[in-house]
This record gives sequence, structure tokens and C-alpha cells, in this order.
Amino acid sequence: MALGGPDTTKWVWEEALNIFTRNPDIPEVPPRSTVLGVPWLTWRVYTHLRGPSNKVPTNLIHAEGMTFFTSWYAVADPSKELETAAGTFFTTGDTVVDSLKNETNQVGKHSTFERASITVGGVASWLTAQVTPLESWRDKTGHRGDDFQGTGAGAFWNVLDGLANKCQGLVAQLTKDRTTWEALQLAGGLLKRAGEVLDEGRARWQGGESFTYDTGLGFSVTAPGSELWTPSGVVRAIWKAPALAADFASHPPPKYDREKDGWPKSTFLGGVLDEENTAPRQKLELAAQRVWQEHLKVADANGTAVAWLLDLTYRQSLQYLPTLRTPVRPNLSGGSGGPGDGGAGPGGDGAGPGGGDGSTGDNGTGGNTTSLPPPPPPVTRVGGDGPKGFPPPITKVGGPDTSLKVPTGSHVGPDGTVIGPDGKPVLGSDGRPIIVPPGSRVNGNGEIIGPRGTGNLDQKDRLRKAYPPPGKTVPGTNGESAMERYLKSLRRTPPPLPPLRAPDVLPMTMSKFDPQASFHSGPGSLGGGRIGVSPDLPSSSVPSSGGKPATTATGGPPALGGPKGATGAAGTGNGVPFYPPSAGGAGGAGQNKGERDRTTWIAEDEETWGTDPTVAPGVLGGRKRRPRASGGARLSADTRRDHTFGFGETGPGTGTTTG
Repeated sequence: MALGGPDTTKWVWEEALNIFTRNPDIPEVPPRSTVLGVPWLTWRVYTHLRGPSNKVPTNLIHAEGMTFFTSWYAVADPSKELETAAGTFFTTGDTVVDSLKNETNQVGKHSTFERASITVGGVASWLTAQVTPLESWRDKTGHRGDDFQGTGAGAFWNVLDGLANKCQGLVAQLTKDRTTWEALQLAGGLLKRAGEVLDEGRARWQGGESFTYDTGLGFSVTAPGSELWTPSGVVRAIWKAPALAADFASHPPPKYDREKDGWPKSTFLGGVLDEENTAPRQKLELAAQRVWQEHLKVADANGTAVAWLLDLTYRQSLQYLPTLRTPVRPNLSGGSGGPGDGGAGPGGDGAGPGGGDGSTGDNGTGGNTTSLPPPPPPVTRVGGDGPKGFPPPITKVGGPDTSLKVPTGSHVGPDGTVIGPDGKPVLGSDGRPIIVPPGSRVNGNGEIIGPRGTGNLDQKDRLRKAYPPPGKTVPGTNGESAMERYLKSLRRTPPPLPPLRAPDVLPMTMSKFDPQASFHSGPGSLGGGRIGVSPDLPSSSVPSSGGKPATTATGGPPALGGPKGATGAAGTGNGVPFYPPSAGGAGGAGQNKGERDRTTWIAEDEETWGTDPTVAPGVLGGRKRRPRASGGARLSADTRRDHTFGFGETGPGTGTTTG
């Protein structure tokens, strides 16, 4: 068969047509080389006396030279070889195009795709409809009180479960990404369009549109497609071209009144058209073949488009037309169900009926009667019972099912997030992403198997958030540990201020726009609402907002109303909440006793509440009191362990003010 190569963009007209040929119904279209490889014209020269009996020749083409008494003729007709080769080329090509147009082509009959789509969709619908009764029947087999119990119930349970699994597996193979019946409908529509494109190409190639081509003889020829699509038409168009006609007229016989040879002569064709000179005939044939091949490219364009379209359609549809394989029920760890170890009935420690200790069956004597299986429900279609309907989605019944089910083709990411076939996280029924222990996997039925083959995961196995695998960091943390991120957050932002305060106390906004006080806003200030001091500045040279060193009250700042429960000695009225009173100010015990009480407090807190020693302690405060700077707030000696954010022993809201 004359087909093109792997590059469909180089296919020509007859190669595209041969896609739809099949002997003997539709014979193969021969290549154009069979037309170009035979002589096109048969020439003859003769003379005739001028007079009433001298008739104009009726040949395909003729040229006449005249003397006083005689007409000198050179005539040509299509050769028998050309008529045979061209006739086969055009007839078989028209047969292919007409068969596609009339829907009689047995190779490219697009209606067969429609029937196949309806058939496959109906099969999928029928298989889907069998899942519910099979699972319902299975779930009512082998349990205490069921109609079917005893030794054979376990085997029958496995049969029903296997049938339901096979029905689901077959439908899953037909509905991967896009349903098979939709792919068949699309392929049928594109096949119909391919026939239309071929018919459009033939109509333009043989139609009334005018085309101009170079003959290679020194002039061009212009003619409609209806004349240029056949070899005979091309010869006729060139022969009657104005340039060639004027060329013949410019060569009269040398002696019109004397009887000498008067054969026609042409400069473009290169000589006299007599019996011996064959060069003009060969030039004319070569020019005609050149123009015919150029005009055939009009049809080649549509043939190339069809070959490319069909190749693309085939490749796109192939992935939705898989080779169906018999579904295999996964053999998960934890037992395979069926007959168990306890009792004589089905059960065991696996997924079979009875479950657990195999208590069902009553020693194999429980079920003497069996109920007939319910008849299969009628085939239903989404969108009606017509050919456009498709099977409904598979639904699982037979009681509450808490197992995790995700779309087929999903996978579990490294952090435990379940990623769907579309690359997006799969959401559960609660609208939250499904997150499972890392290392889990999704089997062919969309069930999630736990890490190390621990069986199917249920809803209770979901995690609240994703955890990165060991050795990897969560995006956005820059590889910092939990301890480093906690300390960094403490150095960056102070804790939130208490939301409620008594109406008769001073405000705690620490804003420079506050009318009651002018707070320190020197170097290191972070703007309204919070203050800070750069650790690079010496503690004795921190200027106040007015440029002068701030004076420090000798008796400490007045006690301000703080949160309930923040008890302390004088000078610490606004201290850190829940700080032990033994670490107070002037009214407290000595320096060493304060540190000892604080250490005891933290140890008791860790022993009681089980705090993580790798995370910064929840009780904030300086380990040892340092002398207050000459101006501004008291500074901590160790800024890296300064949990008061550079404020010393004065918490937020107790900064020093200047009058």
C-alpha cells in the first residue's frame, strides 16, 4: 500500500487516500509516478491541400503552417498509456472520497465508532449496576443471623467479593482520566471531519478557482482548476496560452508564393514541429508535467492535514482504549478473610465475613436455607436512556464505610498528603486535605494502604497536618529547628498586650502620640505600640526622645495595674504573669534566693506538665537582676537569653517615661 512515512506532514494526496482503501471493495490509489512515467502525447504530422475539403483538425492540439497551396499540420492526442494510468489514479481517488462522504467506506465508517461508544458505555453501566447488589449480598453472608451460614459461607463470601471487585476494576480501566466511550465518540467525530477535509481538497483542486503556474518555457500559464487537474487539460491550457500562440504566429513560411516546407515553428518549444524533430514535443510534455504536479499540491495540502489529524487522533485516543486485564484482588497483610480459626464458620482475623474470632457459623449448622440472589437492576444511564447516556458513578452500600477511598491514580506525597491525578491535594468529605502517615500508598482500587503494609487506612487514621520526612525541612523554615524558630519569634515580636484593663489606670499603648506620657523612642525603636534597644549601643548612652539622658526613678516605677494573677512585690506590679513571687523586687528575698526559687519553679513546671526541654521555657524573666542603666529601660546582660525582649525586668507596659 502506498502510504507515507512516519512524518505525516510530508504525506501527499494519494497516500492519505490509501488509509481508507481495502481490496477488493475499494482498490488502492496508485502513486502519481505511474502517471508521470508514461508518454503523455502521440504526435502526427501531415499536409492537406487548401480548399473546401481542408477541415480544421479535431485532435487535442494542433498547429498549422500554410503555403500558397498547402496546409502543414502537426497534431497530438493523449497516449493510451496516459489514459490508462490517469484513469486509474483519478477513479480510485474519487471512489475513496465519495465513500467517506456517503458513509459507505468500511475502513473509515465513523458510525461504527458511535456504536462502539454506546456498547462500551452500556457495558460499563451494567457492570456498575452489579456492584451494589453483589456487595449487599456479600455483606449479608456468613454472619450470625444471615440466611447463608456455615462452612461454605466463607467461600461464597469470597466469590461475591471477587465479582464485585472485578466489576469495579473493569469500570476503573474504562474510566481512567477520560471514559473510553467518550474517547470513541471523539475519534468518530474526527474521522468524519477527515472525510470532509478530503472532499474540500478535491473540490478546490478540480473547481473553478483560477491558478497561475510557471511552465519553465519562458512564460506562465493561467487557467481554472477544472482544466489543470488532468494531464490533458494542462496540455491544452499551455498550448492555447497567449504567449505561445503569438510565438507560432511570428514564424511564417520563408517563401509564401513558392512551394516549400511550411511546418509550424516555435521559439519557446525550440524548433520546427515536423516528423523528424522530437525536441519540441518533449519540451511540451515536460512543461505539462511540471504544471500538473504543481497544481496537485492543492490537493496534497488537504491530504497532509488528514494524515496529521488521524495520527494525532489515534495517539490521543489510544491511551483511553486500554487492553483490558482481569482485575486482581489485592492480597493485603492481616489475613485474607474466609474461614477463620474460631468456630467452624467463616470469619478469622482478616477481611472476610465474621471477622475477629470466627464466632459466626454456629459450628457449621446455622444455615440450612439460602436466599436467592436479587435480580440485577436495570441498566441505568446518567442523562437518560438514550445513546448519549453514560453509566452512573460507582457507589458503595451495605452499611457505613469508614475506609479511605481516593480517586484512582492518586499517590501519597513524602509528607503524607494525598495528591490526586490532577496534581492537587485530595479533599475529604469534611473539606480538608486527606493526610495520612508518610510511607502509605494508594492501590489500584483507590484504597490507601498504611506504611509497612499495615492494611487499609480508615478515617480515624488521618493526620491533622503534614509532616516532612526525616532529613527534610518544611518549606519556609530555612532549615531552622523548632527551638531556633521559637527564639527568633521572641526576639522579633513582643507578646500581645492584655486585652482588658481597668479604666482608672494609665494606658499601655506606648505610643508617642499618647497624651498622658512621652515614651522612650530613641535608637532601636520599632514604632508605635512597641519599643526596643539595639544591643550595640552602650547601656550608659541611650538618649531619650529629647536628646538628653533619661533620669531613672530611685524607687522604681510606680506599680501599674496588670493582669489578674500577676502577683509580686513592690516595683513589679506589671511583671510577667505567673512568675513566682519569691523573685520579686525590693520586697523579695536576696539575690541568690530569687534564682533558687526560680529554678525550683521551672523544674516543678516541667515535672508537672511534661514540657519539652528543647523548647524555650514558658516562664519568662531575668535570671539575675542587673543594675539599671543611667537612662531608659533596664537592659539584660545577655541579649541572646533575654526573654524580656530587651526590657530588663520591666515587662511590656512598664517602660520608663520622661516628663
